[in-house]
Amino acid sequence: MSIHKYKTKKGILYYVSFYIGLDAYGKKKRHLKRGFKTKKEAKLYEARLEAGVVAPTVSTDKPNPKVTYKELYQEWFNAYVGTVEETTSSQTKNIYRIHILPIFGDKFIDQISPLDCQNFITQKSQTFKNIKQIKSYTSKIFDFAINMNYIDRNPMKNVIMPKIKKTRSDNFWSLEELHHFLAIVKETEPFKHFALFRLLAFSGLRKGELYALKWVDINFDSNLLNIDKSLGRIDGKAIEKSTKNESSVRTIYLDDETIDIIKQWRNFYLKEQSQLPLTKLNISDEYMFSYISSNDKIEPLHADYINNVLNRIIKKHKLKPISPHGFRHTHATLMSEIGIDPSNTSKRLGHASSQMTLDVYTHTTKTGEKNSIDKFADYLNKAK
Repeated sequence: MSIHKYKTKKGILYYVSFYIGLDAYGKKKRHLKRGFKTKKEAKLYEARLEAGVVAPTVSTDKPNPKVTYKELYQEWFNAYVGTVEETTSSQTKNIYRIHILPIFGDKFIDQISPLDCQNFITQKSQTFKNIKQIKSYTSKIFDFAINMNYIDRNPMKNVIMPKIKKTRSDNFWSLEELHHFLAIVKETEPFKHFALFRLLAFSGLRKGELYALKWVDINFDSNLLNIDKSLGRIDGKAIEKSTKNESSVRTIYLDDETIDIIKQWRNFYLKEQSQLPLTKLNISDEYMFSYISSNDKIEPLHADYINNVLNRIIKKHKLKPISPHGFRHTHATLMSEIGIDPSNTSKRLGHASSQMTLDVYTHTTKTGEKNSIDKFADYLNKAK
């Protein structure tokens, strides 16, 4: 049961939609009652339906069809937002705002044709890689409109999806490329950047997990790093959230050299802190990587900080382009290359299964391929 508003010449009115069941053809049956001047009146009627005072009847009547895609999106989003985390709803909102509402937002829901949808998907596929995601989100509002009895069919349902050419995943570095990058960063960048990229490369962390690290999360005596949260953004504001899934909560071991580099960064961090008007005696609850704002406030890194620094270094030194997530790919690939068991790698990366690690993150480097072929040839030659 749900209450919705619709526009008339007299202004905004409300209607109640009550699900009865399925007919013989599997089509949803609903009881609709329109014409309520206030939401309170609609709620009173809804309560009478629930109490059995009013008997629901099947209605073939539809609410005012002159409702726009955007108006229905807003109704759908109000219900959706309570089912997911804030960061997820914020990302979803941006997808609609940037990609979908500019095309369909002002159109009446019953006047959007299958051809409109086909043209939209065909054109969008030329500039947007994850076209299945766009189709899915666009379609959700049409499905919602069907449930609310505005339309009978989803015009997006039978759209022909363009064939997207699969490009070879190359978002990782070889061992030599990684060493070269870290040497450049150590030589030419602030020590903060060297510590940040060293930790990213030697831990396999997700970017959001790295951003969320606090000094309390690292144990310099045992070389252990605790990962139990991630940092996201909602309307530009940093928000801490739980990790991607249950298996993402983990404690990983760091090598001695990485620990020493983080210790050095901590000393730099304390020196920066000492320059502030109000110096904290205990920094355990402070983010490991942050910046000092213009009003001398310590702020977590912006979402694009690592991307911007990485892209600048890659462009300046003409390196092979990878994204921050490419460090995670590199970490998994190099672990695979030296023969580390996939189950250990998956635990380190916070994957639910080793198969996920193998399917998504491990690639073949030229060195790894050469070593494999050399071993294979040696094995065959011994049989002579």
